[in-house]
Amino acid sequence: MENQTPNSNNPLGDLFSSIKCYIDLRIDEIKLALAENLAKIFSRIIFFFLLFILVGVVLGIAAAALSSWFTVLVGNRTAGLLITAGIFLLLILVLFLFKDRFLINSPLRMFLRMFFDDRKNGKGQ
Repeated sequence: MENQTPNSNNPLGDLFSSIKCYIDLRIDEIKLALAENLAKIFSRIIFFFLLFILVGVVLGIAAAALSSWFTVLVGNRTAGLLITAGIFLLLILVLFLFKDRFLINSPLRMFLRMFFDDRKNGKGQ
């Protein structure tokens, strides 16, 4: 140790420097993966929000047309409106009965795929 010059390499210092660099790179990788997943989540939220609005408009127009058609068939406007409301209540009941399948399991699978499939494909390593 006494014959080392000040310019010689310090292996222990190089090891700590490499470890610090590796940790910084891993933190940057985690930040980038998190930013990518958050961007995917927000883009899907915006997409589903716009889809929800458009579906609402289409359903409103379809409900008006359906109630007009039932009014012509039945001959009574109130009955046509009530039949249309009954159809929508039936659709709501079906959605309620199958809510786990459509509203919980599908988004859960989507988020799990988004966060964990990247690691299987080699992106998260």
